[in-house]
Amino acid sequence: MDFLKRYDPPSDLKDPVMLLAFAGWADAADSATHALRYLVEKAGATKFAEVDPEEFYNFTRVRPHTNFDAEGNRYIEWPANEFFAIRGGEGASDLVVFVGVEPNLKWRTFTSSLVALVKELGVVRVIHTGALLDAVPHTREPRLSGTAASPEYRGLLNGIRVRRSRYSGPTGITGVLMDALRREGVPGVSLWGHAPHYLHVSPNPKVSLKLLAGIERLVNVSVDVGPLRSQGTKFDRRVERALAEEPELKEYVERLEEQWDSRWGDGPRTDDGDDMPEPEQAVLGIEEFLRQARQGDVPRSEE
Repeated sequence: MDFLKRYDPPSDLKDPVMLLAFAGWADAADSATHALRYLVEKAGATKFAEVDPEEFYNFTRVRPHTNFDAEGNRYIEWPANEFFAIRGGEGASDLVVFVGVEPNLKWRTFTSSLVALVKELGVVRVIHTGALLDAVPHTREPRLSGTAASPEYRGLLNGIRVRRSRYSGPTGITGVLMDALRREGVPGVSLWGHAPHYLHVSPNPKVSLKLLAGIERLVNVSVDVGPLRSQGTKFDRRVERALAEEPELKEYVERLEEQWDSRWGDGPRTDDGDDMPEPEQAVLGIEEFLRQARQGDVPRSEE
């Protein structure tokens, strides 16, 4: 059974590269999905397919939303998994952009449907964009890291903190999909933005902006990021107002700043090196940190 709704599939794509992001486990502060949806909007992308959500979601866990159209009529927004096409410029690859929501059910069936479309479109490379919670201060430039399975594709991440993934443990739908694509001969890389774990605000436009900058280094695409920068400025103002009412949290951020500056300094740096945790492990680690914090088990540093 085909779970894809197709509208106007693009033809004659030129060496298409696929960008993908899933809301959920690997999308801290909605940073990755926000980045790709911004790209879709600003690049004039054309939607050509989507996944029927009926078979893949427990709607008591991932609930549909109600909204209103321009005429004031109420409608239902279901969990969306959408494909868009962006035509590249002269000498550039075309792009296929997929933005979705991690499903609750039938992961293998879901993955098979996506892989079949990727093969049909002739995608030559996949770039996964994700975001994780990290012990990083919001007052410093967001971090980027990347993972790739082969030396050839690690080279694509030149200038971005990169390592070959050796993570072993629980994974999300992205890990399942990327593995299935690799088995079908479609290689890929992952690009991760690091979001401050203490900010429970979505989306984080500063991390989205950093992810878009990384994407621009990997594929020949460029969009006006002025509105996104403006979002980032407003985001900073809101955070600072909130911190002014939370002296303990502000003190914690200052300690993070000291750790950051003692390690990286204030000058420009190259995101290379091998002394960081795997992104998937970092997600699990910060989840455990937050669990302990809620229970009051996180030790405070000595004054």
